Amino acid sequence: MRASFELEAGTSLDDLSRIGDFILETVGRSGLDQRGIFHLMMAADEACTNIIKYSGSDEIKIRCDLEDDRVVVEIRDRGFAFNPLGAPAPKVDLPLQEREVGGLGIHFIRTLADGAEYRREGEENVLTLTIRHRIGGAGADP
Repeated sequence: MRASFELEAGTSLDDLSRIGDFILETVGRSGLDQRGIFHLMMAADEACTNIIKYSGSDEIKIRCDLEDDRVVVEIRDRGFAFNPLGAPAPKVDLPLQEREVGGLGIHFIRTLADGAEYRREGEENVLTLTIRHRIGGAGADP
């Protein structure tokens, strides 16, 4: 199965539910197991939340590519240039009271997606998240 679906959304926190609904509906057509859907939804939500809160962009563009062996979600914004994958990793091994505030969203993006890539194309930030289909993993819990 190969198919692509696109959405353009605003950058208010209210737009997050529209973006989430779009990704969930689209990825639901892919045959991705429940764990993969959960991981992709969490990573995409974190990426879009960061764009809404910090980028200065007035629009987010989402493209979901359903491929035979994976789902690829591309997230674009015209905000300030920022590579979330280049940010320092949070020190998750420290006790909670000793950790710095923030950074866990980027940690989720890095660890939940099977692949994550960032590039700057002209005036756009482009973050690509990939989740591979699991062999024998259909219906697995998150």
